[in-house]
Formats: sequence, structure tokens, C-alpha cells
Amino acid sequence: MNHNGYFAVKLDKSWQDIIKKNATMEVVRGDHITIAYKPEEKVFDRLTKLVGKRVNAYIDEFRKNENIEAFWVTDMFYDRYRLTESEKRLERVDDGEAHITVSHKKGLKPKEANTMFTNPTYTRTAIGYVEGTLEWIDFK
Repeated sequence: MNHNGYFAVKLDKSWQDIIKKNATMEVVRGDHITIAYKPEEKVFDRLTKLVGKRVNAYIDEFRKNENIEAFWVTDMFYDRYRLTESEKRLERVDDGEAHITVSHKKGLKPKEANTMFTNPTYTRTAIGYVEGTLEWIDFK
């Protein structure tokens, strides 16, 4: 059974404000990093134990194409600023790369964000990190 919702690192408000300053398209996002979308039971059980944990996410690039723009997330850790124990690393469970969608054109489906990683028309180095909390967002 898949659960109807998703796990995401909800960025702190101060980081959301910084990310959103990079938006150039109609629909502005910049508030989370999806970890698992409609997860299966095993994944749901594992990630539920981490809900509420503080997460540090490292970014290294800004990418965009004509439809969407996002920051590429290279690494995520919970309860630490750097990896000290293997179980402290947090990784995206779904297909696709971990990223923070900054903005996109109207009508674009979230899954289409992956096109910007395989076919970007613009990239720039953007080294830094953001912080947030792992949450479960239920589709009610």
C-alpha cells in the first residue's frame, strides 16, 4: 500500500525567502526538498521515525530551462552539519534528483522538474546550504 502524501524537508522561512529571491517564473515555490512521494509502507515506516529531525542540505548548482528552475542538492544530513555516522545521511527515495524547485511556468507538473537536470539551458555554480525539518505532508 502506498501512502497518500509525501515526505519533504520543509525549509526554514529565512531560507525560503533567500531561495525565492532567485525566482524568475510565474509559479514560485522554494519551500521544500521532496524525499519520498507516495511512499510504500516500508519507506513510510522508516522515514516516519525521522519526522521532526533538523536537516542540513548542501547545494552546488542552479539549473534551469525554459519551463523550470531549481537548486541541485548534493547532500543532506540530519542532526549534524556534516556526516559523522552513516545513518545520519538523508537521501531522496524516489526517482529523480534531490532539488529545490525555485519557480516554474504555469501548468507544469512537479515531476517535470527532472527535465531541467537532464536538459538544462542554463547552469551556474551556487555553493551553499539550507536548513529545514523533515515533515510528512498528507494529501487530504
